[in-house]
Amino acid sequence: MNIGILAASSSWHFKDLKRAAAQRHQIFSVSFDDLWTQFGDGVSNFRSGSVDLQTLDRLIVRTMPRGSLQQIIFRMNLLGRLARAGLRVVNAPRTIEVAVDKYLSLSMLAGAGIAVPPTMVAESLPAAMRSFEVLGGDVVYKPIFGGMGAGIVRLTDGREAASVFQSQIDQGQVIYLQKFIDHGDWDIRILIVGDKTFSIKRRREGHWLTNIAQGAIGTPHHATAQEIELAKKSAKVTGCEIAGVDLFYDQSSKLPMVCDVNAAPGWKGTAGVLKVDIAKAVIDVVIDLEANSDRA
Repeated sequence: MNIGILAASSSWHFKDLKRAAAQRHQIFSVSFDDLWTQFGDGVSNFRSGSVDLQTLDRLIVRTMPRGSLQQIIFRMNLLGRLARAGLRVVNAPRTIEVAVDKYLSLSMLAGAGIAVPPTMVAESLPAAMRSFEVLGGDVVYKPIFGGMGAGIVRLTDGREAASVFQSQIDQGQVIYLQKFIDHGDWDIRILIVGDKTFSIKRRREGHWLTNIAQGAIGTPHHATAQEIELAKKSAKVTGCEIAGVDLFYDQSSKLPMVCDVNAAPGWKGTAGVLKVDIAKAVIDVVIDLEANSDRA
């Protein structure tokens, strides 16, 4: 099969997938920056640089880099058109749209009865400050688009909160706030690849922000049936065939909550901790997926 990977050829994940594919499949690096399309007068082209995307059998979305509103919309629309033209995109374009948007994905989880941190979203400073107060004056601000813990801030002081909110509003950002939930200094990442699950515990001693990219240490975790069920349900609600689901336990209630679903999850840390070949599992699942499933 010809498999395109939306990732830089220099990235660790692209190289790992290429290694896992070995001699069985042709692997191509596809760049969002090089995407272009042509239509009309009987012509239909979808390309990334020299790669004709219509010659691919599968396209794995490994990244969604920052861009203007026009750039993001164009990328997602092009992926959607490719899917409708018959290319199996993993995860599906609509799934990527859902998971990349923290408001949309977490609100869908909450609507499906999955426990998530109390969350409020606002655009104006007065509305943001009301949200700060309603959530108890101890909140976590997160960029609505983003990952790896970047840009996340805990706010407990009203003046500092107002300053942060105004700065973000001036940059055209939406104020996405969650009530701070004391979950100790650890959380759980469950990586779902088709029917397989890979689980690690991430701990950052003395700190609530537990992303490995922010300095947390991963250790093997034997996920409970409840945790697996919660992760799989979260993936299903958001439409993910491959997903990274982050959950933690409220130290007061001792109940689990889902705080994020990633539709283009990294696995370098998980593979290193568990000593398993996750890239091979990804390739195997992508190859086995039905070509005509779930056109986005």
